Amino acid sequence: MPAWMFYLAYGEGQFGSTATGIALGLIALVVGCIIFGVYSYRTYPMDRD
Repeated sequence: MPAWMFYLAYGEGQFGSTATGIALGLIALVVGCIIFGVYSYRTYPMDRD
């Protein structure tokens, strides 16, 4: 296991890893929603009929 993964999991106590995980999860969720919204906006007129 890489050292940075070990640091994220067992770094500055449990709060640090939890906050890092929540932040990364929220960022991934926002990016996913943006990509899905752009994809839906671009493909919507073609499948309207």
